[in-house]
Amino acid sequence: MPSDIPALVVFGIVDAAVLAIAAVGFTLQFGVTNYFNFGYGEWLTFGAYIAVVLNTAPLNLNVWLAMTIAGLATAGLSFGVNRALFLPFVRRRPEPLYILIVTLAVGLLLNNAYIALWGTDYRQYQGADRDIHHIGPITIGTDQVIFLAVAVALMGATHAILSYSKLGKSMRAIADDRTLAVVCGLDPARLADVTWLMTGFMAGIAGVILAMQVHTFSTDIGGNFTYLIFPAVIIGGIGRAYGAMVGALIIGLVTALGVLVIPASLTPSLIFVAIVAIVLFRPQGLLGGISHGRMQED
Repeated sequence: MPSDIPALVVFGIVDAAVLAIAAVGFTLQFGVTNYFNFGYGEWLTFGAYIAVVLNTAPLNLNVWLAMTIAGLATAGLSFGVNRALFLPFVRRRPEPLYILIVTLAVGLLLNNAYIALWGTDYRQYQGADRDIHHIGPITIGTDQVIFLAVAVALMGATHAILSYSKLGKSMRAIADDRTLAVVCGLDPARLADVTWLMTGFMAGIAGVILAMQVHTFSTDIGGNFTYLIFPAVIIGGIGRAYGAMVGALIIGLVTALGVLVIPASLTPSLIFVAIVAIVLFRPQGLLGGISHGRMQED
């Protein structure tokens, strides 16, 4: 129904905001480090579970404070996994396919560790503000407004870092041409460390918001969400932060508005139609992807 379109657009934008946080983190990892991290969803799961541990008994921290701490904890996990596991493998075998297999294996190990530590029972947060507001034909919850605000703040911070800071310009330079950037004196190891910290924080925040959005969750929450993260990155252009934002917005709106023409259970198929179209007619993505050669670590 045409009268449903404004509400569906709002829902699509909220979904896109959550997806954009995760997708930008994923694509920045690839752009700077050349890791196509197939275990990335487990970063989101870690953030979601750290927050629920902090938010429930016996600690009972405010859910938003728990989300912030979870983001920082996930940043630490991200940095540690890269230093302890990924980097030693990369120094020996820098081929992208080899790295992909390693990241997939690490993701499986992390997921099994979560199951051993937290079990498979469904969890949920306490004290989240779920008041509903009606603005004309639009219905939106207080928590959804906060999700949007957090996403806008993180996207704005990412834009500011990439566009105006020396660090961000260095990250863009090494993503565009790693060899030239190293010759010009940039330190790829330092930039990789910062990138893993940044993207880990974003993944942790995305995991908490995703868990709040679905209300109840288990240890498969992050792994399942990667089926939306990858399409967003591919559609926008692999390695491009702004491309990931655009891809997330497209997927959010397509999924929300797709129910007007097909059953809701079939709307995910529209995403894969979009991917096929992109691969056929613009394989580098809407904003142009990054094509790395073999990665060299100093």
